[in-house]
Amino acid sequence: ANTATKSFKRGVRYATNLVGPKFSHLTKPGPAIPTLRRLIHGMIVSGLADPQRRGCLIANTVRELAPHENEIAGTLCQALKMAEDTFFQVLARAKQQGELTEDKDPRALARFLTTMLQGTIVMIKSGASADAVKQTGETALSILD
Repeated sequence: ANTATKSFKRGVRYATNLVGPKFSHLTKPGPAIPTLRRLIHGMIVSGLADPQRRGCLIANTVRELAPHENEIAGTLCQALKMAEDTFFQVLARAKQQGELTEDKDPRALARFLTTMLQGTIVMIKSGASADAVKQTGETALSILD
Protein backbone atom coordinates (compact mmCIF):
# COMPACT_ATOMS: atom_id res chain seq x y z
CA ALA A 1 0.00 0.00 0.00
CA ASN A 2 1.21 3.49 -0.73
CA THR A 3 1.93 6.11 1.92
CA ALA A 4 -1.40 7.92 1.43
CA THR A 5 -3.35 4.67 1.87
CA LYS A 6 -1.40 3.76 5.02
CA SER A 7 -1.95 7.24 6.40
CA PHE A 8 -5.65 7.06 5.61
CA LYS A 9 -6.00 3.69 7.35
CA ARG A 10 -4.36 5.17 10.46
CA GLY A 11 -6.85 8.03 10.24
CA VAL A 12 -9.79 5.63 10.03
CA ARG A 13 -8.51 3.73 13.07
CA TYR A 14 -8.19 7.05 14.92
CA ALA A 15 -11.71 8.12 13.90
CA THR A 16 -13.09 4.71 14.87
CA ASN A 17 -11.46 5.06 18.29
CA LEU A 18 -13.15 8.46 18.71
CA VAL A 19 -16.60 7.28 17.59
CA GLY A 20 -16.36 3.83 19.18
CA PRO A 21 -17.03 5.01 22.73
CA LYS A 22 -20.15 6.87 21.55
CA PHE A 23 -21.42 3.68 19.94
CA SER A 24 -20.48 1.55 22.95
CA HIS A 25 -23.26 3.24 24.94
CA LEU A 26 -25.71 1.53 22.61
CA THR A 27 -24.74 -1.94 23.78
CA LYS A 28 -25.39 -1.30 27.48
CA PRO A 29 -28.49 -2.89 29.03
CA GLY A 30 -31.65 -0.84 29.34
CA PRO A 31 -34.03 0.93 26.99
CA ALA A 32 -32.50 0.83 23.52
CA ILE A 33 -34.48 3.31 21.45
CA PRO A 34 -33.98 6.36 23.72
CA THR A 35 -30.24 5.62 23.80
CA LEU A 36 -30.16 5.35 20.00
CA ARG A 37 -32.06 8.62 19.64
CA ARG A 38 -29.61 10.39 22.00
CA LEU A 39 -26.62 9.09 20.05
CA ILE A 40 -27.96 10.25 16.68
CA HIS A 41 -29.15 13.58 18.06
CA GLY A 42 -25.73 14.08 19.70
CA MET A 43 -23.89 13.33 16.46
CA ILE A 44 -26.02 15.87 14.60
CA VAL A 45 -25.54 18.54 17.28
CA SER A 46 -21.80 17.84 17.34
CA GLY A 47 -21.56 18.14 13.55
CA LEU A 48 -23.48 21.41 13.58
CA ALA A 49 -21.31 22.77 16.40
CA ASP A 50 -18.13 22.52 14.31
CA PRO A 51 -17.67 26.09 13.00
CA GLN A 52 -15.78 24.79 9.96
CA ARG A 53 -18.33 22.02 9.28
CA ARG A 54 -15.59 19.63 8.28
CA GLY A 55 -17.86 16.59 8.29
CA CYS A 56 -16.34 13.24 9.17
CA LEU A 57 -13.32 11.40 7.83
CA ILE A 58 -15.38 8.51 6.50
CA ALA A 59 -18.00 10.62 4.70
CA ASN A 60 -15.36 12.92 3.24
CA THR A 61 -13.22 10.05 2.04
CA VAL A 62 -16.16 8.25 0.47
CA ARG A 63 -16.79 11.36 -1.63
CA GLU A 64 -13.19 12.04 -2.53
CA LEU A 65 -11.21 8.82 -2.71
CA ALA A 66 -13.35 5.69 -2.58
CA PRO A 67 -14.38 5.80 -6.24
CA HIS A 68 -10.70 5.66 -7.28
CA GLU A 69 -8.99 3.67 -4.53
CA ASN A 70 -10.19 0.08 -4.07
CA GLU A 71 -8.22 -0.53 -0.89
CA ILE A 72 -9.57 2.63 0.72
CA ALA A 73 -13.10 1.75 -0.42
CA GLY A 74 -12.76 -1.62 1.32
CA THR A 75 -11.64 0.04 4.55
CA LEU A 76 -14.58 2.44 4.37
CA CYS A 77 -17.01 -0.42 3.80
CA GLN A 78 -15.68 -2.09 6.94
CA ALA A 79 -16.16 1.09 8.99
CA LEU A 80 -19.71 1.59 7.73
CA LYS A 81 -20.50 -2.10 8.31
CA MET A 82 -19.29 -1.71 11.90
CA ALA A 83 -21.75 1.16 12.41
CA GLU A 84 -24.55 -0.80 10.76
CA ASP A 85 -23.83 -3.87 12.89
CA THR A 86 -23.86 -1.80 16.07
CA PHE A 87 -27.19 -0.24 15.09
CA PHE A 88 -28.50 -3.73 14.27
CA GLN A 89 -27.53 -5.07 17.69
CA VAL A 90 -29.29 -2.25 19.53
CA LEU A 91 -32.37 -2.47 17.27
CA ALA A 92 -32.57 -6.27 17.70
CA ARG A 93 -32.43 -5.71 21.47
CA ALA A 94 -35.12 -3.05 21.15
CA LYS A 95 -37.33 -5.52 19.32
CA GLN A 96 -36.74 -8.20 21.97
CA GLN A 97 -37.64 -5.67 24.67
CA GLY A 98 -40.86 -4.71 22.90
CA GLU A 99 -39.65 -1.21 21.93
CA LEU A 100 -40.08 -1.92 18.21
CA THR A 101 -43.20 -3.35 16.65
CA GLU A 102 -43.08 -6.78 15.03
CA ASP A 103 -43.22 -5.32 11.51
CA LYS A 104 -39.91 -3.44 12.00
CA ASP A 105 -36.84 -5.17 10.54
CA PRO A 106 -33.77 -4.37 12.68
CA ARG A 107 -31.29 -4.99 9.83
CA ALA A 108 -33.18 -2.76 7.38
CA LEU A 109 -33.47 -0.05 10.04
CA ALA A 110 -29.75 -0.33 10.82
CA ARG A 111 -28.89 0.14 7.15
CA PHE A 112 -31.27 3.08 6.90
CA LEU A 113 -29.82 4.81 9.98
CA THR A 114 -26.24 4.30 8.74
CA THR A 115 -27.15 5.82 5.38
CA MET A 116 -29.14 8.64 6.99
CA LEU A 117 -26.21 9.60 9.24
CA GLN A 118 -23.80 9.72 6.30
CA GLY A 119 -26.27 11.84 4.33
CA THR A 120 -26.77 14.13 7.30
CA ILE A 121 -23.02 14.61 7.57
CA VAL A 122 -22.94 15.61 3.90
CA MET A 123 -25.80 18.08 4.55
CA ILE A 124 -23.88 19.61 7.46
CA LYS A 125 -20.67 19.84 5.43
CA SER A 126 -22.48 21.46 2.50
CA GLY A 127 -23.85 24.23 4.71
CA ALA A 128 -27.49 23.18 5.14
CA SER A 129 -29.29 25.12 7.85
CA ALA A 130 -29.31 23.69 11.36
CA ASP A 131 -33.11 23.58 11.22
CA ALA A 132 -33.06 21.54 8.00
CA VAL A 133 -30.49 19.11 9.40
CA LYS A 134 -32.36 18.67 12.69
CA GLN A 135 -35.68 18.24 10.88
CA THR A 136 -34.13 15.57 8.67
CA GLY A 137 -32.80 13.74 11.71
CA GLU A 138 -36.14 13.89 13.52
CA THR A 139 -38.00 12.70 10.44
CA ALA A 140 -35.57 9.80 10.04
CA LEU A 141 -35.89 8.85 13.70
CA SER A 142 -39.68 8.80 13.40
CA ILE A 143 -39.28 5.49 11.56
CA LEU A 144 -38.55 3.98 14.98
CA ASP A 145 -41.98 4.98 16.34
